[in-house]
Amino acid sequence: MKNLLLPMMAALALAGCSSKVDFEIDNPTDAPLAISIDGKDLPVAAHASRPISLAAGEHHLHTDRLGDVRFIVYADGRGGLINPSLSEYVTAREIYVTGEDKLKNFGVSGLGIELGGVEFKGPFEKHHGLFIDKTWNFGVREPFPEEQVVAHVDSTGGRISTKIFTAPEFITYIEASMGEPGAYKCEQPAGYVAPAYTLEPAPALPALDPAFEAHAGPVRDIYARWLKATTASEQKALRKEDFQAQMAFTQATMTLGAKLPVAANQAYNDFVTIRSTEMARSALVLP
Repeated sequence: MKNLLLPMMAALALAGCSSKVDFEIDNPTDAPLAISIDGKDLPVAAHASRPISLAAGEHHLHTDRLGDVRFIVYADGRGGLINPSLSEYVTAREIYVTGEDKLKNFGVSGLGIELGGVEFKGPFEKHHGLFIDKTWNFGVREPFPEEQVVAHVDSTGGRISTKIFTAPEFITYIEASMGEPGAYKCEQPAGYVAPAYTLEPAPALPALDPAFEAHAGPVRDIYARWLKATTASEQKALRKEDFQAQMAFTQATMTLGAKLPVAANQAYNDFVTIRSTEMARSALVLP
């Protein structure tokens, strides 16, 4: 349990409007990282990061490992990490409460993850893409504080905060939480070895059963145009158009699955999930 405190006075922070999206280029490896974006060299020291703001539209990234990478940044995105080493990161959640009696109001669940063949059960998610959208309150090099001071707490008496870790630091965090330093090596004597991931461009949408496909044209078309939308105005217009197209697609297909096999319904669910997930990202690698 971590503590949530109410201050006597609270300050209000106002964020200014900006057409750019904020990222951090992170390098969790033991070697310096040579990287350029749009022809500008942006070296990052080992176990360090550097901020960068990118305008909506197409950009070009280069590293020795990845080569030349084209990507699009989307207006009003959340930003997050740029991960040129394609390293593993983990987001973990902690409960902050005003008193121990409030813990009963939080049933935090999660299927868990595995790192190097070792399972970790809990509210954890693993990431390794070039772009990792921000879902955390505390960054890679910010520890979970023991206390947070906030202006308001609702009737639950607490809140859940999220932190992003490098994989080795997550292992250390879990071992410390368990009071068992070195527990990972008991399960994996070789220690943590970072996997070698390959760059993953924005995925194609899966094929659908003809009954679903008959209604999928407009949403497929918007997704294709989304991967070519290089101005903020075009991106915002597509978001508005997409809302109506999604509603029409859902309404037209909502009863069709009852007469189709399980595989057809699973493909439909994959189609909807992939499309909504990718179109919510702050940046996408172009195919």
